[in-house]
Amino acid sequence: FNQALEFSADNSMLAFIRFDETEVPQYQFPLFAGEAPRIDVLEDYPGEYAYKYPKAGYSNSKVEVRTFDIKSKVTRTVKLPLDADGYIPRIRFTKDANKLAIMTLNRHQNRFDMYFADPRSTVCKLVLRDESPYYINENVFDNIQFYPENFSFLSDKDGYTHLYWYSMGGNLIKQVTKGNYEVKSFLGYDEADGSLYFISNEESPMQQAVYKIDRKGKKTKLSQKAGMNSALFSPTMKYYINTYTNLDTPAVITLNDNEGKPLKTLVTNDALKQKLAQIALPKKEFFKFKTTEGVELNGWMMKPADFSASKKYPVLMYQYSGPGSQQVLDNFNVSWETYMASLGYIVACVDGRGTGGRGAEFQKNTYLNLGVKEAKDQVETAKYLGTLPYVDKGRIGIWGWSYGGYMTIMSMSEGTPVFKAGVAVAAPTDWRFYDTIYTERFMRTPKENAEGYKAASAFTRANKLHGNLLLVHGMADDNVHFQNCAEYAEHLVQLDKQFDMQVYTNRNHGIYGGNTRQHLYTRLTNFFLKNL
Repeated sequence: FNQALEFSADNSMLAFIRFDETEVPQYQFPLFAGEAPRIDVLEDYPGEYAYKYPKAGYSNSKVEVRTFDIKSKVTRTVKLPLDADGYIPRIRFTKDANKLAIMTLNRHQNRFDMYFADPRSTVCKLVLRDESPYYINENVFDNIQFYPENFSFLSDKDGYTHLYWYSMGGNLIKQVTKGNYEVKSFLGYDEADGSLYFISNEESPMQQAVYKIDRKGKKTKLSQKAGMNSALFSPTMKYYINTYTNLDTPAVITLNDNEGKPLKTLVTNDALKQKLAQIALPKKEFFKFKTTEGVELNGWMMKPADFSASKKYPVLMYQYSGPGSQQVLDNFNVSWETYMASLGYIVACVDGRGTGGRGAEFQKNTYLNLGVKEAKDQVETAKYLGTLPYVDKGRIGIWGWSYGGYMTIMSMSEGTPVFKAGVAVAAPTDWRFYDTIYTERFMRTPKENAEGYKAASAFTRANKLHGNLLLVHGMADDNVHFQNCAEYAEHLVQLDKQFDMQVYTNRNHGIYGGNTRQHLYTRLTNFFLKNL
């Protein structure tokens, strides 16, 4: 989040989070003059960029909440019962100027507490606690909305993320939704008639629809079409803007009333549709399969436009695979993968264990062991695709960016030689190199979970790397540090494993600027054309 500063409802007080970074270790990386943009002062002698970055197991910022009285100019520190190494992910003023909501997490991120603090007396009262045997999902924070008498809360404590409705005193009034599906976001509450609005994937983990539940508990689906729907409501909850898309439909944006009736189409994307109709675009289709461990996985596949079932095609697998993420969704997308399908590849994507949309057990079963089950599922995907009559099982490739890059390396080193080639862009290679909040949420600290970190490291299984690997990284990546690539590359050298590597000067995690993106995707294309 990017704002740790909040005004009270009557604008008389400011509340803010104070961060003390003194004990947080510093990370630095070199900067060169480069081009697009050029840094002239670094022409002869390169410089460096240094900043505070807490890696897994290291010291975080120490945090506290302070309030500032705008009239009297008095600053106070709130008496918050926070662990010495605890987090304050959000502060939010409620509708009551004397109630500041302070959300806290313990360092393991498996206990969420919300306090109401009086900004003047600084006294805190615990109003809500939610605990998980694994971790609390971070989508919880911004789905808490405050009303004069109530607040909303999302929790997966019954196995799926559902909407809960509380009184401002912290008493649970009701669990609003129930079932084997997930509520994705809370959209708002109509104070006039007591209706609650939300988005869920009740119809399918790959789709989202807009729903309303009235005061009596009657549920109505408001969005008209099956696919991905998102909604933006007016402050009175009388109208909303719906953005709809599915595999074959670019975004259509409509203005609707709160019964779901479309009043006006704001964006049709007709010009784009006409343009696409003139191109032989590869089409995406969904598929499912069961792994040898009996887990059913969802995927999409894109075949070349001139596909013939009597031919054998090379396959390019794309995935991200990070905790709670989803790539297999019923939405429209034209990407580099579409381009690769047009060059004669079958492109496939499967969401393995650890991904979202299918409940807490499916998502959180990778807890303390990142990378292991996810890699197994990508290997299983390759094996399944290899059984299809139109697939050349000797020419299967895999690629991904960030977590997807990590998964590419882990899958190519799983011990089953199914991948002929792979590209890992901006990949973490060892979780000890990554930040506290993300890493420890899923892995705890290296001290507490030494075995888990060892199994999750690309270094541990590097001797089993099979297939042609291209490592791509930006040297100024302040998120997944170039250190991940540099140290892993050195390890492969010492193991006498050949690989390709593409380094981008001064580029961050997004690897863009000037001609950089064009160069990157040309490099990827040529690599797969050569190796598949």
